Amino acid sequence: MTPSQQTCSICNKTIQAFQRYPRRVCQECAARAKSKDNRPLAFYNESLSGGYLAQYADDGTKYNSHECYIDGIRCRADEAHLGGVVVQVI
Repeated sequence: MTPSQQTCSICNKTIQAFQRYPRRVCQECAARAKSKDNRPLAFYNESLSGGYLAQYADDGTKYNSHECYIDGIRCRADEAHLGGVVVQVI
């Protein structure tokens, strides 16, 4: 692995390194994020200028939390520094 790479904190897949997000998960793992009651989640930016939004992927209702679980591992989703959403293991 090169200095520009790190591993996903869930599946250990090699991903691009971001020093700001050392416990980041890959997009495939982030896509499996669920609420504590096991409902699938989707994360978005509120607008082109940023902001964080989350919703239940099964019915589109708002999810008022940053907490999520991937394979039973507690994680946090949040707005990324330069746009997008980042999910990290807590």
